[in-house]
Amino acid sequence: MAQVWEGVDEVLSRPIAVKVLHPHLAARDDVVTRFRREAHAAARLNHRNVVSIFDTVSEGGLEAIVMELVRGPTLRQVLDAEGPMRAARVCELGAQVADALDAAHRAGVVHRDIKPANILLGEGDRVVVTDFGIAKARGDSDLTSDDLLVGTAKYLAPEQLQGGAIGPATDLYGLGVVLYEALAGQPPFQGGTEAATALARLREDPVPPRHLRPGLPRPLDDLIMKLLARRPSDRPATAGLVRDELRALAAHVDDDATLLGAPVDPTRAGVAVPTPAGPTPRFGSTERSWLAPAAVVVVVGVALAVAGALLGRTEAGRRLLESARDVVRSPSAPASSDASGTTVAATAAASAGPVAMAGLAELDPPPGDGREHPEQLPRAFDGDPATTWSTEGYNQRNFGTKPGAGLVIELTERAAVDELVVVSPTEGWGAQVFAADAPPADLDGWGDPVAAAAGVDGDHRFDLGGTQARYLLVWFRDLGEPDDDGRHRMVVGELSVRAGG
Repeated sequence: MAQVWEGVDEVLSRPIAVKVLHPHLAARDDVVTRFRREAHAAARLNHRNVVSIFDTVSEGGLEAIVMELVRGPTLRQVLDAEGPMRAARVCELGAQVADALDAAHRAGVVHRDIKPANILLGEGDRVVVTDFGIAKARGDSDLTSDDLLVGTAKYLAPEQLQGGAIGPATDLYGLGVVLYEALAGQPPFQGGTEAATALARLREDPVPPRHLRPGLPRPLDDLIMKLLARRPSDRPATAGLVRDELRALAAHVDDDATLLGAPVDPTRAGVAVPTPAGPTPRFGSTERSWLAPAAVVVVVGVALAVAGALLGRTEAGRRLLESARDVVRSPSAPASSDASGTTVAATAAASAGPVAMAGLAELDPPPGDGREHPEQLPRAFDGDPATTWSTEGYNQRNFGTKPGAGLVIELTERAAVDELVVVSPTEGWGAQVFAADAPPADLDGWGDPVAAAAGVDGDHRFDLGGTQARYLLVWFRDLGEPDDDGRHRMVVGELSVRAGG
């Protein structure tokens, strides 16, 4: 829409920024009106966290806004370069944005396009909200019907997509998306197209950020989920309340907030699995509650019946369905055996009890890119072996130039772990299991493996012999036999950790 130039105010001898509308757009009345409205909207606000407007220019086909020069990158640039941010920093940053929005809303201005690219990180930890180009004073009509979808798809509130009333809650939704992305390293909704991304929020709730960033304080997770509520009335009442809550959280959040207890490394950002404790927003949400054993049998049984027609057509699908049946069999029923002859499902059910798992993340060291289908991680701990996580596809079963890939399991507390069960349709795979009380910084820090297996066809139970640990690493070194496409990949239908009964 415009270019921004650095300049000098020769009257007051101060640096300035001059935003100049592109000439071809300066000929359009609707664009010029929107451009001027940006200046008018921001000029109504005198706030530390809102960019200051000094003057406007409209002469000889030139349309420009003269504003303060804020030296510093946008939040978008920082996230792209550095990945997820520390929780305390996100809370402080979000509080300043909320303070700016509170001032705008009190002045009757709704920004309507809160996103990382419109947030500047200035000197002295100052956060500045800019680009009020599509801001709207409450009570004003939109310029055109196109204004209903003005904004960036990743950050649009549901009411913007549906043509509903735009108000302060719309900006709070955008703030929720910004906080989510700053903590998790990705926005709550991502689709193959802008339209798919935008429309996804109309059909489903986002995965809670704690599923992508295990260890986040529950109050911060809850606040972000409230900001991302689909109905504006379910979001916080004012930006001022959000500011106050974020400031309170910033004072109590460890500035070294961690991913699975270690300093946040964007190359290892994974998806956490749901915790068994705490309320569940609805059955269909990603954060599923633990069901009673009978309910699990019913749900998985129905899933098997539905999935059977699809999965049963291939050998891999038939192995996966058989694995699922084994999991829901009673202790007295026959169970499948792994390559070593160890009975997997029935023996585990008869002799062990589940250990609560709090988080799950992938480990993909260099030369890997740090990601092994993180969006699939909840499927490895959702109670349904028919839903799967897998590694990327590799040309060699030993990963080639990479030492392997793994899954890091966080338990809710340190426990004596007797066995780790991996449900998988893959043939010929191999892995090691490592244990630790705190997640090491790299693979070498895990020490010696506590269990290992090779040449496994399908499911396997790793005997951990009562190992005391809070974190477990399942390190896959052999991807097994190739799929139909000739690529090697490890597929996991379900992970479970058990202690002796």
